Amino acid sequence: MEVEDLILPQQNKTIVTGAIPIADIDEENEEPCAVVDDDEDEHECPICTHSSSERGVISKMNELEERLTGHISPEEIYRILHQLWTHEIVVPLQRQGVSFPELTIDDIRKHYTSHRMNLRQVVSKEILFVSEMQRQLKRNQIAVRNRVTGQKKLVMKGISEWQKLSKHKLELIKYHNTLMKNSKKSGGGGAGASIQPYSFD
Repeated sequence: MEVEDLILPQQNKTIVTGAIPIADIDEENEEPCAVVDDDEDEHECPICTHSSSERGVISKMNELEERLTGHISPEEIYRILHQLWTHEIVVPLQRQGVSFPELTIDDIRKHYTSHRMNLRQVVSKEILFVSEMQRQLKRNQIAVRNRVTGQKKLVMKGISEWQKLSKHKLELIKYHNTLMKNSKKSGGGGAGASIQPYSFD
């Protein structure tokens, strides 16, 4: 099997079209934008603005979210927190015929992804984001192919950026592992700890 020759050029300014090409903003029709579109609408968060009577259940939700992060999917955590809210706040008030504060799974998701920082979750998201940047870089900026000859060239600038991202990602993974070990030591729901589901009596 023939191995394709890869030539390392001194400098290659070939523009590679693709998903998100890396470029300087030098054209009249270009403007800065977010790498990932943020579709979160601006609204008052019912968890951040909870009343004093709801603080107990909010504390339970925060503790449960902290314990379960890294062990089950975030979406499952939000569903469990919504069940807790319903059991602790909605059902008792419904029995008394009193109006209750509305809280949806989407509200819970937005609160725990945008308003309250869970360090392990933040680091996990950073690792995934760096992986996405590497994927885009690999696809668009590391190699170019001559359309006529079919010969490939490696782009040194792209390789250098890849190495920086790779080093950063490995440091994030190391930090994430340290957080997980500390969580185990403090009994914060590590792999060796028994995580019991919340009892809805």
